Amino acid sequence: MKRTFSCMFLAVCAAVMLAAGCGHGNEAPRPSAPAQRTREETARPGGRDKGVGDRNETEEVVIAAYRDAVQGSGDAFYCWEGTYVWEALTANNGGVIEPWLARSWEHDDQCKEWIFHLRQDVFFTDGVQFNADVCLENIERWTHGLTSTYTSLSVEKSFPNLADMEKVDDYTVRFTFKEPVTTLEYILSDYGSPMFSPNCFDRETGVIYDYAVGTGPYRIVDHVESQYVVLERNDGYYGGPGKVKRFRILCIPDAQTRVSALKAGEVMGLADNGAITMDAAKNLCATDENFAMDSTPSHMTEYIMFNCENEFLADRRMREALNLATDRESICHVLYNGLLEPAYSFLSTQSVFHLDLKGGYDMERAKALAREVLVEKQADRAAMTMIIRSGTASDYNCKAVAEYLKQVYGELGVDLTIEILDASIYKERQQEGSYDMTLTVFGINNADPTSTFKQYFASEGNSNRPLNYNYYNEAINELVAKAPAISDMEKRGKIYDEIQTVLFEDSACLPICYQINVNIHNKAIKDYAGRTFGVGLPTISWTE
Repeated sequence: MKRTFSCMFLAVCAAVMLAAGCGHGNEAPRPSAPAQRTREETARPGGRDKGVGDRNETEEVVIAAYRDAVQGSGDAFYCWEGTYVWEALTANNGGVIEPWLARSWEHDDQCKEWIFHLRQDVFFTDGVQFNADVCLENIERWTHGLTSTYTSLSVEKSFPNLADMEKVDDYTVRFTFKEPVTTLEYILSDYGSPMFSPNCFDRETGVIYDYAVGTGPYRIVDHVESQYVVLERNDGYYGGPGKVKRFRILCIPDAQTRVSALKAGEVMGLADNGAITMDAAKNLCATDENFAMDSTPSHMTEYIMFNCENEFLADRRMREALNLATDRESICHVLYNGLLEPAYSFLSTQSVFHLDLKGGYDMERAKALAREVLVEKQADRAAMTMIIRSGTASDYNCKAVAEYLKQVYGELGVDLTIEILDASIYKERQQEGSYDMTLTVFGINNADPTSTFKQYFASEGNSNRPLNYNYYNEAINELVAKAPAISDMEKRGKIYDEIQTVLFEDSACLPICYQINVNIHNKAIKDYAGRTFGVGLPTISWTE
């Protein structure tokens, strides 16, 4: 619910932001999202601008991100989708599933047999034509237990309960399942079905040899780990070539160094989730007319995840108390400069199955619930540890959020210790269970949420147990098991609504805000449009 900001909140935030070394400019209303771009518009740009054609052909555009755009041969995907190197069978465009390398599909009444019709005009950048044989070779590759920093890639995840797959003809494949699979086109979207040339991976291990070879509008021509990747236009791309011949994406982990490089003209833009804080982007655009910002909805959400083995957090009332004490409206307005929206649902606004739940802020009720738990546990106060991955703490302003919550939760009798950890130590602490809550930002990389609900909240979920969230709710177990067998999308959507409602009412986690992609660029380039994953490289060109 809307509310005025308390003096206490403003005072706390001022102190936190001063300590964290981050300021914010004048407050402004949240910008409206641009019209949703179709894949036709972003991936198939067509011709080049007159007057800047020579520069587009000879001068590379340099962009910076906080991480390497190429994870390397040990990663199942090798590089992020935003490099425009590889493509998938289907695409999730703001919750709408569109054809990509698969031009159409159908299934039988039971949803046990699916047939996909593939594009016939697609070639990998090494000259190999994409067809049914290549499609099936890629899927066979996923049987080798491939890991990734993005999301898992396996036949069991992309093709659950697969009984058989076969080539019907050169451009048609059939998949047969032991149990109904009602949303296969959702499951396969984006990171659910990347396609690579068979020449670039080992058929025995599935590992990519050197550079990933895809069908996209750009190809990798040079890469130095943790430094840069150079992408060159695929002039034979079936959708029409990109406007700029070459891109160089630099890996600059330090936020201040990235911004300094942008100001100095060493890079033309910053891209990727968390590449620049919203405050920094907004302030730079307000003070320097050479820069512009594009902001688009993101699939990322900022959460607190609980370790329910903690004796206090195992009690729903304490989790609810923390939820009620979290003033999301004020966090979004003050710490995120009014650019974000409060989050109450586990699924992001970019999921077609997102349920728009609305919670509230009630500090008195929160104090009463926390006191009930403390009294029953015969404790005056509860000491808890919150861990945050270092990159998340800086790139998403999570450190400031955590410091504010530390003071607020202290009023409930919860003494919070905040630990900001390197990624490897953070993961170890999760696996050990030596924490009480995490402050994190993550998203869902394909359009069907069944696997994600199962992963985080089912009793045997592959994150719930290994990462020690230790959440248990038999109703969730039953709903997650029930959803895959429902073929009617409206009925299935109601199951997803019920899951989100149960998670909300049980305070299974604490969503804080729905993130946006903030992409800032020098006006020397144009059409720097944000996408769910990165920016639309094919549309970018030098300004006349």
